[in-house]
Amino acid sequence: MTGEKRDHTKRIEELEQELSRLKLDLENSKFQEEQEREKRLFYQLIAEFAFAWELWFKPNGNIKYCSPSCYDLTGYTANQIIASPGIAALLVYDADKEKYSNFLTGALNQTLVNQTLEFRVLTRTKQLRWFMMNVRGVYDKIGKYLGIRASVIDISRLKDAMGHISELERSKEFDSRNKQRLQTELELKDRELVSFLLQLSQKNELLTKAVHLIQSNEFSQTKKPALILQQLKDMLQANAVQPVDWSMVENQVEKIHPGFLDRLQKRHAVVSVNDKKLCSYIRLGLSSKEIAGLLNITSKSVEISRVRLRKKLGIKTQIRLVKYLEQL
Repeated sequence: MTGEKRDHTKRIEELEQELSRLKLDLENSKFQEEQEREKRLFYQLIAEFAFAWELWFKPNGNIKYCSPSCYDLTGYTANQIIASPGIAALLVYDADKEKYSNFLTGALNQTLVNQTLEFRVLTRTKQLRWFMMNVRGVYDKIGKYLGIRASVIDISRLKDAMGHISELERSKEFDSRNKQRLQTELELKDRELVSFLLQLSQKNELLTKAVHLIQSNEFSQTKKPALILQQLKDMLQANAVQPVDWSMVENQVEKIHPGFLDRLQKRHAVVSVNDKKLCSYIRLGLSSKEIAGLLNITSKSVEISRVRLRKKLGIKTQIRLVKYLEQL
């Protein structure tokens, strides 16, 4: 009996030790489970109170988790979205459904190169919005594939801003092209006017030279040639001086350089009509010789007129007259 008692007592002690070990293991398991639960609650709180719309798709494409933020973005609750046939059928704009479905399939199969998608949705109130979705694969501790996590944000305002920027850029491009076209037209008119004035100047200069030549030789000629030369001289003299139509020139200058003559008159009230003519020809880039042909005077007379004009306008010696008029 004594031996049996000892064995019985020993067995009881072993069972008590086993019970203590099991209790300890149970407490450890409860502690670890509580820690895991707190972690899950912590991450769930983060997901549920995130500004973005958080989703967890199972490998088969079904939604395992949907954060409450979806209501603010779409008008649908998380339960409604989870119970729906899918986000594509419920929300995605028709024109973007194929793009969205291909993206989701590639994300679930882990074959995506670019893990970001921009797509449009129709909210519960039928508002069209732009969303951006970022995805990433989810794995457990041993590397088992658990699906994908997706984070969705509303980028409608950003798209609107980019649209406004694009419109502004298109408007600037149009303005630039229009300005370039107008500048080209002005340059063409400028060249046409200058060409006309140069031709007129050269013609007047040629006629004047012819008259001078005839006058220098008429007394050394015989009577008959002298008579012919006299007739030629009379004809040239009749056409030698072809006055420039100043009103035409003034109108063209206004088209090419709008307000130039008005600004000149306002800044320098003392300028005369002849001063305006000289300023206009200089503004058009004509030389003193070319201006002389238009005014039917010598180049030296034009240079004298330029000096007088500088004094009248009060231009300093270090400033070129043509530069001053260009900046006027």
